[in-house]
This record gives sequence, structure tokens and C-alpha cells, in this order.
Amino acid sequence: MSKRRYGGATGPVACVLLPHFPWQAELRRNPDLKNRPAIIIDAVSGASSRTVLDWSPEIEGALPGMPLAEALSRNKGALIIEPDMAHYEVAFGKILKALEERCPDVEDDGLGRAYVGIWGLEGLYGDDARVVQTLANAVRQYDLRIGVGDNKWLSYVAAVQSKPGSGRKVSGDPGRFLSRLEVDTLPVDYRVIQRLHSFGLHHLGDVAGLPEGALQAQFGPEGNLAWQLANGFDSRPLVSRRSEEIVSDYLMFPDATVSMPTIVLGIESLLSLAYARPQLARRYARQAVLEAKVFRRPPWTMRTAFKEPAGSKQQALFGIKAKLDTVEIPGPLEDLRITLSGLTGEAGRQESMWTEVKRSQQIQDAISQLQARLGMAPPIYKVRELEPWSRIPERRHALVQLSS
Repeated sequence: MSKRRYGGATGPVACVLLPHFPWQAELRRNPDLKNRPAIIIDAVSGASSRTVLDWSPEIEGALPGMPLAEALSRNKGALIIEPDMAHYEVAFGKILKALEERCPDVEDDGLGRAYVGIWGLEGLYGDDARVVQTLANAVRQYDLRIGVGDNKWLSYVAAVQSKPGSGRKVSGDPGRFLSRLEVDTLPVDYRVIQRLHSFGLHHLGDVAGLPEGALQAQFGPEGNLAWQLANGFDSRPLVSRRSEEIVSDYLMFPDATVSMPTIVLGIESLLSLAYARPQLARRYARQAVLEAKVFRRPPWTMRTAFKEPAGSKQQALFGIKAKLDTVEIPGPLEDLRITLSGLTGEAGRQESMWTEVKRSQQIQDAISQLQARLGMAPPIYKVRELEPWSRIPERRHALVQLSS
């Protein structure tokens, strides 16, 4: 196999492809969707111009970016699903992390597709076939395909052509292999795909046989990219993603609950644990993700991006509560996990002129000093009203640990 250079390393590339990942993620949390024709719409589409994000195997003739009306005209009666991007991103993030535990060079190329630099792993795992099996073992719970090639594009088309749960390798001259593929495979805008078909260019072999300048003149940069890929050329480097540092904590409710005070108290308790961890000492979080199992319903996920990085439990709780006011809890929550990410260094703070806020800041400063001295969260608590109407005294109030 010829060697090319990818991000400072040489060797082959593997593409880990999970076809229709948003649909797979929806199906995993709601098995009742199996065998139902369904279309997931794009989150960024407006009400009058909604487009297709993903679809179930029963849908025919759909493409990413296709107008929803066009897809529905070919698949009457299909179920329309609003996207849950936070859930998809969290689920795929776990897959990327599992891949990184086996191979350090992993590039996130969007939901359901990752590129892995498998150079130099022969001594650890063996030949390419064993490396592919190692990658497959990291993603057992999903339908996946794996391709290996001299560059990212060839590894991707190899994955597209492989069978479920298996791998395929492209070696030698890829021209004959590529020529039979439809232009729909190209990573270009849906409108470009439409125009290629209108010109009678239905397969990559049709595109590869044209002058490069003609494609570029007609379609601009995407025409040039289409010609390059149709001929098997791909100079794009593999860019390893930076493993994101996160802080995560978990609790299980004694009983499944829809009580917002109980849920908020659970969030506050988790934030107390999170901000007491060394990873968050004098640091700030840019976003929080809540995940919960829901009694007899699919799991629930809520992502909150803080307007300003949150450097304390109170700041994070304020942002999360504001987001909670805009969403509907889908049912009784059985447990709760909070994950803080986008960690950043210490930032400046504006002092408040208001007495109550100043007093709160002084308390937080005192707790921070005690935490630094003790090396742990100081045993300081406050009483919070929980369910004052409850006949059970223990449920009316709760002790919540104060933390910086």
C-alpha cells in the first residue's frame, strides 16, 4: 500500500461509519419505531423550508438536505420526527471516546462518521483486519461499517460498500471501484447532486472522465472537489480531535418523580459534587448536559449552553433552571446525570453593588478558602424547602451542601 501523509503521520486511514446515526439513536431509545417509515427533519430548517436530516430504512429516494416536501411526496404517510441534536451528539461522543481508547488519532466528521489513523498499530493489534475488528468491538451496540484506504475518501467509500458489521479495504488503483458509485455518495450540497443528474452525470466514472476545469467552471469549488474525489484523490489531512475534558456526576431518585423542586434539588446536589472536584478548581464550564431515564418512556436529554462560563454551582444552576423553564419534562425521571464540558481557565468577575449578592459572594469565597485548606468540600449545609405540602416530614425539607 502506498503511504501518504496525514496530519504528521503516515499510513492508512479507517472510516468508522454508522449509517443513519440519528435514526439509530432514535430507535435505540424508542424500539416501537422499528419498521416504521420515518423522516428526521433538520434542526436549522425554518418552518417554511424544512429539509431532511436523516430517515429510516423504509424511506425511499431521500438525501440529506432534500426539501421535506419532496421527500414526503415520495413517501406518503411517513412519520415526521423533530431532531434531538443534544441526544445524538452525546451518544456519538461516547462512541468517539471508545474509539480513542483504542486508537489515539480519531477525527470527528459529523454524526455517524469518524476517521481513525491506524498507522503504527500493527505491533499492538496485528494486521489491518485485526485493527478493524478492534474498532468494531468499540461500537458493538450500533449498525456500523468500516472501510480502510489510502486516504479519507477511499476509506469512506469502502465503508459505504461494506456489509453491516464488517469491513472492506481499497487497495491498488481505485478507479474501477469508484466508477460504479453514484454521485449521491459525494459530500457536496444536495443542489449540486441534482444538477449533476440533470447533466446525465449519474456515476463517479462520469464525473472522473470530464476535464477538471469544466467541473470547476460549472460548480465552483464543489465541482473541483467532486472531480478530485471521483478520481480517488483526497489531500484532506486527518485532524485528530482534542479529547474534551468533562466532569460528570450521577444520582438515582428513590422514586421516579416529575416534581420540579425534587428535580432541581437533584441538579443542585450534582452540581455541588461537580464543583467540588479538582478538575473544576478555579475553572469554568461552558455547557451542561442533563441525561435521565424516564419511567416507561425513552430517555431524556437537555443541553444548556451558558451565556457566560459558569464558575460556581450557583451560576450553573441559574442557567440550567432558565432552560428548564422552557422545556417539558417527558415523564417521571428515574435518575439523573449531569455532565459539564467546555472547561476553561479562570476568568474575571464583576463585583455586585447589591448587599444580598455581595453577602452570597463572601460566603462562596469563605467556602473556597475552607475547601483549599481541607482538600475537600467543607461540611457546610443549608436547609432547602422541597415539598412543604408532604405529610412525610423528611420530604418537606432537605439539607443541601454548599460549595464554591
